[in-house]
Amino acid sequence: MSSSTKSDPDLATLQEDIASLKRDLESLIEHLKVSAANSTQGAVDQLEMGARRLYSNLAVESERSVAAISRQIEEQPVLALMVALGVGYVGGRFLSR
Repeated sequence: MSSSTKSDPDLATLQEDIASLKRDLESLIEHLKVSAANSTQGAVDQLEMGARRLYSNLAVESERSVAAISRQIEEQPVLALMVALGVGYVGGRFLSR
């Protein structure tokens, strides 16, 4: 009987420890979920900010290019017409094949 009496408190302690470990593991998993979600959202925010910056830079550069091309066409309209005809001819030859 003394063996049975001694093992009952040990068994109860072991069950309490297992329950505590289970709660700790559940807490750790929840913390990891929240941390992963926050990390993912931070990465998404950084990517979005980078994409907006890239789009803004691209828009500014394209406006400059359009202005430069427009100025070049106004200064040399005959040359611009010849280049356009040449590009059209070469493009037509490639597309017809």
